[in-house]
Formats: sequence, structure tokens, C-alpha cells
Amino acid sequence: MTATLIGSRAIKHWFPDFRDPQDTDWQAAEAGELTGYAHEHWDVFIDARLAEWSWGPIATPDELYTMKISHGYWDINGSWDKHAADIVFLQRKGCKFIPELHDILLEIWKERYPKNSISLKKGADEFFTDHVHYIYVHDTVHQSVAYRDRPWYEDILKDGEDVMVDNAKFWALSLEQQLQLCREEAYVIALERILIPRGYKGSPVSAYRWALRRMAVSLFKNQWATFLLLQLDELGRPDCNYVQRHLDNRAMLVPYGEDNQKS
Repeated sequence: MTATLIGSRAIKHWFPDFRDPQDTDWQAAEAGELTGYAHEHWDVFIDARLAEWSWGPIATPDELYTMKISHGYWDINGSWDKHAADIVFLQRKGCKFIPELHDILLEIWKERYPKNSISLKKGADEFFTDHVHYIYVHDTVHQSVAYRDRPWYEDILKDGEDVMVDNAKFWALSLEQQLQLCREEAYVIALERILIPRGYKGSPVSAYRWALRRMAVSLFKNQWATFLLLQLDELGRPDCNYVQRHLDNRAMLVPYGEDNQKS
């Protein structure tokens, strides 16, 4: 392969209505392929594994979209919101996800940007007190924003587990049900970690988008995180006044015992 133009300047090449690029990014499998590309305003990335894909001189829209998805599991130096906006832009342009390329890139980024993983192999009491100061029992907050008479997550739990999910049960749901499940999770995260502790002061939309970022970079794993990113245009905003739904169902809320709280 020869050096390939990537990043915002490549997106701008294909879509003139894209935001104006602030830099120029190139990639190659070997340093020799970037001879003559040295420039103070140019960023270059080299990794031998890039040779596993047949690149052209400018990454295609589908390749650029897949690259953006592969970056969406990290928030490096506050870059997630920018990548998310670019993902939505490319989704609206009809760009297609390339799983084979995604897998190549993901291995590169995992090595370059290692991060800790959470474990779902815990009891509910242990899992739902990690790093969060709870005011209401977690399950009752879920119930307060549920689309049905019970939260969707209950339908996908492994038998005998409080938290561990059965992936096959999730993928057996319809797309609409999967989206509702993801929204319920985002509503609960936004409420428990942002809005309830602040006495419901603040923007529900901003809290919801913060929750989506947390889900993509740390709370969701593997295919779930990919699903969220692939549905980001659809999931990018609340589909209801979830705070009002929660407040309308306040009778469901059970206060969390003070002796069990952790900050």
C-alpha cells in the first residue's frame, strides 16, 4: 500500500459540506511509504497491520466511517464527542460499516489505548454500588423509566444472574426493542449519575448524551458497544421526556439505605 489520506480532510474530500479540517492525517503500513509526507501540520500514523487491508490514496467514505466507529470505544483527550458527531454525519450520508476492516483497526487501537474493563460477574448489590452514590434502589429507577410494566434488561438476564446478560437474548429482540433497552439504560445512567444527585437541575439532553458516551467507552462491551455506535444517529437524543416519566412514576422509587451507600 501507499500512504492513505484519512481523517477530516479525507471526509471533506468526499463531502464538501463537512466541517473545515484543522489538520491533515495520513497512514501507512511502513515508514518508507510516507517518504515526502513530512510536514509540520501533517500527522502520520504507521502500523504494519494496516497492510492487511487494500487501501487507496484516499480512504473511502465507508472506510472512514468504519474508522470512526473503531475510535468510538475511547475518549482520548476529550475526543469522543467529535468522533460521535462525525459518525452521525457519515451515517446520514449513507456510509456502510465494514466489519472486516473494523476488526483490523480495533486490534491496533486496543494495543495503543488499553483500558480497564468492568465485570458483570457480580451480584446486583456489589455491582450497583461501585463508584456511584445512590439515592434510590437501582432497579426502581429502571422501573420508573421503563417502556413497559418492567424494564427491558430483565428480559435478557442469564438464568440465575442479577447483572450478567445473555447476549443471545439481546440479539433475539427486535431492533425497536434493542433501542428501547439502550435508551432505558441511558436514562437510568443520566438520572442516577447526573440529575438526581443535583436535584434534577441541569439539561436532561446533556445528561443523556453524557450517559451515551459512558456506555460506549466503558459500560457496554464488544458487540453491544458496536451496536450503540452503529445506531448513534437514532440513539443520539431522548425519544421522550424521560425525567418527567421518572417523576410521574416516583411512587415506584425506593430510597437506598444510607448504611449501604458508597461514594
